[in-house]
Amino acid sequence: MPAKPTVLVLGATGRVGGSVVRHLVAADDTKVIAGVRSLKKGQPLRELGVEVRHLDLDRSETLASALTGVDRALLLTGYSVDMLKQSKAFLDVAVRKGVEYITHIGASDAPTNEVAHWCWHKYVESYMHSCHFGSTLLRPEAFMENLITFGWLNQGVLTNYIANTRWSWVSCEDVALVAAEALRHASDHRGRIYELGYDAATMQDIANLLTEIIGKPFRLDNQSPEVFLEKALKAGGDPAYMHCVYTQFKLNIANAIPNADETFNNFETITGQKPTTWKAFIQKNKPLFAY
Repeated sequence: MPAKPTVLVLGATGRVGGSVVRHLVAADDTKVIAGVRSLKKGQPLRELGVEVRHLDLDRSETLASALTGVDRALLLTGYSVDMLKQSKAFLDVAVRKGVEYITHIGASDAPTNEVAHWCWHKYVESYMHSCHFGSTLLRPEAFMENLITFGWLNQGVLTNYIANTRWSWVSCEDVALVAAEALRHASDHRGRIYELGYDAATMQDIANLLTEIIGKPFRLDNQSPEVFLEKALKAGGDPAYMHCVYTQFKLNIANAIPNADETFNNFETITGQKPTTWKAFIQKNKPLFAY
C-alpha cells in the first residue's frame, strides 16, 4: 500500500482551516499536519491525533521546519495586505522543500479590478503558477458566517451596508469540504478553478428567513459604507483591507459589480453532497441567531 500523502493545513485553528483538518482526519487517507501560530491553541488538534507544527507567516524562520516532508498544502491567509509577502515567503520555501501540490483559498472572481483584495489573491495565484506547483484554486463568494463574526447581527437587528444588493453566499463549512476533497484527491482536482457560491440573497431576504425560522422578528438597520469603514478602522481592522471592503460595498450599491449574485453548480460533483442554503444554515445555527 502506498504511503499516505502528507498534508499541511495553514490556519488550522481558524474556522475554515480547522474544519479542513477535521474532514481530513475523518477520511483517514492522508497524514495531516496542522500549521499554527500558537502551539497552545493547537492542543485540541493534537487530541485528534494531528501533528502540530509552529508556523507563523510573519516569521519566515518558522517556514522551513513546518514544510519539511510535506507533499501537499492548504494556503490560507488572513485579511491583510501582508498576505502578499506572506504568501510569497511561504511559496518560496515550499518550492525548496519539494511540495508538489497546493490548494489556495482566494476570493471572488467577479469581473472588476477596483476591489483590491480580490486582485491580491490573483497575484498570489499568478505567483503560484510561476512556481510550477500543481494547484487547485478556490474562489469563495461571501461567507454566511460573516453575519456573526463581523458583528452584523445583534438582538434581531441585522446591519446592512449594501442596500438591496443580492450577494452570492457560501458557508465556511462548504469551502472547507471542497478544500479537503481537493487535498485528498489532488490528481482529480489539479489545474481546476472552483468558484464557490451556492445561495443568492439580499440582506432583507436573510432577515425574512431569520424571522420565519427563529420565530421572532428580525429587521434591517441600513447603514452607509462610510459607517462601516469608520467602525472597522476604530475596531483595529487592517486599513488597506477595510478600504477594499468599503469599495466593494460602494460598488455593490451602485450595481457596478456584474454577477454579484451568481451561483455555481459544482459542489455536488466535487463532494457528493448538497451545498448549504441560507435556510439550512440558519436551521443548523439556531442558537447563534436566537435572542
